[in-house]
Amino acid sequence: MTCLSNMSVESTTILEDGMQEVSFLKTPIMATYLLAWTIGDLDYIEAYTSGEFNGEQIPCRLYAPVGLADHGKYSLDLAVQSVEYFSRLFNIPYPLPKLDLVAVPDFSPGAMENWGLITFRLYALLLDEYGGNDRKREIAATVIHEISHQWFGNLVTMDWWSDLWLFEGFATYLAYIVVDDLFPDWDIWSEFVKRIQEVLKHDALRTSHPVEVGVTNPSDITQIFDEVSYMKGASVLRMLSAWLGQDQLLKGVRKFMLKYMWGNANTEDLWETLAEECKVDVPGFMRKWTRQTGYPVLSITELDESTILIRQNLFLSTGDVRDDEDTLIWPVPLSVATADNVTPRNIMLDSKEMILKLDTTKWYKFNMGQMGFYRVAYPPKSLRLLGQTLGSKDGQMLDAANRIGLLTDAAALVASGHTPTSNFLTLLKYFEDEDNYMVWAEISYRLQELFSVWLEQPAPITKALLGVQRRLFMKIVKRLGWVYPDNEDPTTANLRALAIRYAGRAGDPDIVAEARQRFWDFMGNRNPSAIHPDLRFPVFEIVLRTTTGVEEYEAIVDYYRETYVPGEKLVALSVLGYGHSTELIQNTLAFALSPEVRSQDILTVIATLRSSVRGRTELWNFMQRHWDTLHERHCDDIRFLDYFILISIGSFSSIDWYRKVQEFFASKDTSNYERILATCLEGVRMHIMWLERDREDVEQWLRVNGYLTAELDEELSRHRGQLEHEQQLLQQELLHQQQLQQQRQHRIPCPVNGGIDNVNGRHSALSHELSLAATGRSRSSSSADGFSSSETYYTAGSISSATSSCSSSPPRAYQDESCLHLHQQEQHSHQHHHHHHHHHHQQERKHQAQQVQRHHQRHKSQFEMTMQNVTERKILPAAATADTSRTLEGKMELLRVSGDGDL
Repeated sequence: MTCLSNMSVESTTILEDGMQEVSFLKTPIMATYLLAWTIGDLDYIEAYTSGEFNGEQIPCRLYAPVGLADHGKYSLDLAVQSVEYFSRLFNIPYPLPKLDLVAVPDFSPGAMENWGLITFRLYALLLDEYGGNDRKREIAATVIHEISHQWFGNLVTMDWWSDLWLFEGFATYLAYIVVDDLFPDWDIWSEFVKRIQEVLKHDALRTSHPVEVGVTNPSDITQIFDEVSYMKGASVLRMLSAWLGQDQLLKGVRKFMLKYMWGNANTEDLWETLAEECKVDVPGFMRKWTRQTGYPVLSITELDESTILIRQNLFLSTGDVRDDEDTLIWPVPLSVATADNVTPRNIMLDSKEMILKLDTTKWYKFNMGQMGFYRVAYPPKSLRLLGQTLGSKDGQMLDAANRIGLLTDAAALVASGHTPTSNFLTLLKYFEDEDNYMVWAEISYRLQELFSVWLEQPAPITKALLGVQRRLFMKIVKRLGWVYPDNEDPTTANLRALAIRYAGRAGDPDIVAEARQRFWDFMGNRNPSAIHPDLRFPVFEIVLRTTTGVEEYEAIVDYYRETYVPGEKLVALSVLGYGHSTELIQNTLAFALSPEVRSQDILTVIATLRSSVRGRTELWNFMQRHWDTLHERHCDDIRFLDYFILISIGSFSSIDWYRKVQEFFASKDTSNYERILATCLEGVRMHIMWLERDREDVEQWLRVNGYLTAELDEELSRHRGQLEHEQQLLQQELLHQQQLQQQRQHRIPCPVNGGIDNVNGRHSALSHELSLAATGRSRSSSSADGFSSSETYYTAGSISSATSSCSSSPPRAYQDESCLHLHQQEQHSHQHHHHHHHHHHQQERKHQAQQVQRHHQRHKSQFEMTMQNVTERKILPAAATADTSRTLEGKMELLRVSGDGDL
């Protein structure tokens, strides 16, 4: 039995009853939350630092359950390198006499930086000889992050939890610096740009919080261990580094560490130290970024061929920024390159708008290197020029980070309604010859985001979207194949695995056949070389997605039971949710709660159920059945509850689902997870608005570009005809059930006819409510290359005109707006406004903006009424019984898609 703590063992005494008493050396002054013990049957491997910085070698040990320690050699080597790296970086020797890294079998956090005794989940620390490149990168980032805390966090500790972001954000940022130095061929900063997209999405919701957030009760502490504290914190520090220069920043950090070591410090202490060292107003610059929620979108308006207007507005994923919200101003460090001068020009935007001289007839790119934490909305013509540049010699000037930034900004502005989804799909055409793994990883993520929102659309539409994915990724598979050459560049190896996965997801028959052959060679013959480690997850997923999957599913479960390698166990658990039959989904849910799965891995098992309509429905039912039990069991593990809520409801995209979620949690005490619940609901609202706004736009693009073939188009027509017929029958059934219920409750005669016009069928009502949820869009036109543009953009509470305007460019309005009105009088008022706008669009912009603002104040109030109606169940016939409602919900669920809608 091994007993460990923060300091080295001082003595061990065997007691009379055979127990051992272990005493440790006294710790230096330290924060109590860093105190730790580990007791268990453990093996270890050991290495030593060079002794250059401490005057003597520091022993570094990696402990793991018996038989697994040798799988920690990669991590131990990283640990030794990191200790020496940070000693040099901070010019402060490692402060303790030893460093232990411990792999813990059942451990809810990914890792914890206890001083001198860092604890990890097994998969976050151990790597077998077949470990793939992705796993190596993940382990390196985690190990180096935790070791950086031995200085920044432990030697200097936060003053209060409000400063959590500083120490987690800095540890994250520093880890990327070290990884980039140790592994320059990993292109780690492109990964950083890709990774921050999740926090950019999160921070664009009203439910987000500032980086510096006040903490007044214990539940606040656990809820701020999120992407805002970690990745936004790291991002604004990287932005500060770009502004000051990395050498200057690190010089100031060394001074900060020396000043506050063995004590506490807060955010202001760091800003003041940096200001003193760098002789610039660091506090004035950074306070806006750490104390204000959200971030800006910079809307570019081309005034003429040599002049642009840049305007900053608060960016929201829902696109419905109110005037009272859009008052924030950030100091934005602009970095712009042009076709004539690829060396970035640095300018500070510290006001609402700015006029800038540059050639608008050629490409230009803002936020070079994606150093700034903001979005850029280009006019359609400029976006087209940037896209065309990617395939030219000039395109080589835009590195992977810049290409990712171009993609992600375009995708985010589509989801928020600033531009049509068709513009993003057209932009993807320019990336067909892309060869960078991180860029393709971002393309795959954005396509999956689109598919997720469109998941419940008719099968011909989802098949056509998969056709887009298949065409993009098969080109890479044909170039790279399945074979991994010796000494291949890690990023090329990762790209091969990514392309095979997403081409297989799209159902390419050659990929599916090859995956099945390799799967059974690997499983049946136990031939490890049949599937390269990087391809195990893709191959397992493909065979489960594209077959009935019973034998394959059982083989993967058996593999999980037999393998002792933590990373391989994790792969097996992660793919089970892709089994898409009802039987396999139920098996997965049951298996997740079985004793065979550690509590820390429950969510890993069920997370991928979100990939199919049937899986989402069963996962929601599972959540309702087991919520009280799981909440009681994990009430102290807020991370578990947060992620469980996220995977169970975060993918929904209809008012129907929105209402169900609100009703379910209405009777719950949500105090310790209210932030994530509100975030998920706002995300669902964004999905609703996006789908309703761009449903027809996407369908038209698919048709024009040949993905919605004549065969699929005919299938779509049949599907819609059948759906309309079934909806009529269900409306009649619903009315009949309502009338029967009224008879039972009130003992009155049931009318033979009448009332049908006054009792909407469930989905007729929902369809109307969804139309209310949509923001409007003006008439748009498509240019020859497929990019759409329109003369006027507007949305609730956010006013602008298009490329001819000197204002921001918020989301588009709907062309058919009459359906947005609840009453005939409002319809008449809107039609008059629309007619007036059409005939007087040449008037000055100020008058136009006033008209648009009044229009959208009406739309905003109507959307709020819609969501209130959903909450209060006004969209349902009042007399329908709960059983009847559930029965009809199930029937309507089956009508939404042909088959299971699996993507």
